[in-house]
Amino acid sequence: MGWTIILENENGNAIRTLEFEFNYELLMKLDLTKYMLLKYINPFGDTVFNCLQISDLINDLIELKKEVPQLNQEIIGIIDIARECGNKIHTYLKFYGD
Repeated sequence: MGWTIILENENGNAIRTLEFEFNYELLMKLDLTKYMLLKYINPFGDTVFNCLQISDLINDLIELKKEVPQLNQEIIGIIDIARECGNKIHTYLKFYGD
């Protein structure tokens, strides 16, 4: 069970797709209410973030790295693609759930 994470343009076309699915099972055991945006990612549906939300999402991911260090490599990959979204207009970071 995991999210497919894709950076898309305004037409929904993929610009970049992460090479892995991010397994969210471990996250479901955490108290996500303390995170500004992570708590809103739907594990079974799709969640979209725009370039204005990216800095808050990156902050959440940086904090998440401290809480689940075993997922650091994957989180770094998400931060990288999130930064790319934040640097381009008319782009969206989409988390596709199961």
